[in-house]
Amino acid sequence: MIHLLYIYWLFLKIGLFTFGGGYAMIPLFQLELVERHQYLTGAEFANIVALAQMTPGPVGLNAATYIGYQQGVIALGNVLGTYPAGILGALFGTVGVMTPSLTLVLAAAVFLAKFQENKYVKAVLGGIRPAMLGLIGAAVIFFANTSLFTAPLQSVFKNLSGFGVSWQALLIFCAVLFVEFKYKVNIIFVILGSGLAAWLLYMI
Repeated sequence: MIHLLYIYWLFLKIGLFTFGGGYAMIPLFQLELVERHQYLTGAEFANIVALAQMTPGPVGLNAATYIGYQQGVIALGNVLGTYPAGILGALFGTVGVMTPSLTLVLAAAVFLAKFQENKYVKAVLGGIRPAMLGLIGAAVIFFANTSLFTAPLQSVFKNLSGFGVSWQALLIFCAVLFVEFKYKVNIIFVILGSGLAAWLLYMI
């Protein structure tokens, strides 16, 4: 039970200090789950986020549910069984990441009309927006690091040997960028087409 409460606390922290949607959560997920606690590798986390994007709902919430399920199985699978332990972990992770948002939304519903023109509130929101842009930019760098490059970006500053670009991933990235800007294709078809293209290219 202690581990489940820690899962709740971990995702509560992520939800509490994230503004700007699910993509802004990704750097905090990476910091807490990959770097600090090492619950996941970078590649595993990238795969989880990719799966979370393919399922209905916000990416941060979906990722919290999946990771909570995984950690619940690890913590209590031998005691409760895989499925009940996973469900409990998913519940604690999901509720944890949702708690700050629900609290703030309820508070905003009560006080927003009164404070929306307050100069201090406007100033705080004006500072939060560029910070969220930076967090989303950090998420872009993380996915480029795990998807496009064959070695971590840090190798550029240390040792160039082994550093390179995955031509398959770069080709898919450029194709998706072109299709989205030119034709505005539905994201579902983009995801399915990218998966098929990756399978074909990596078979070559």
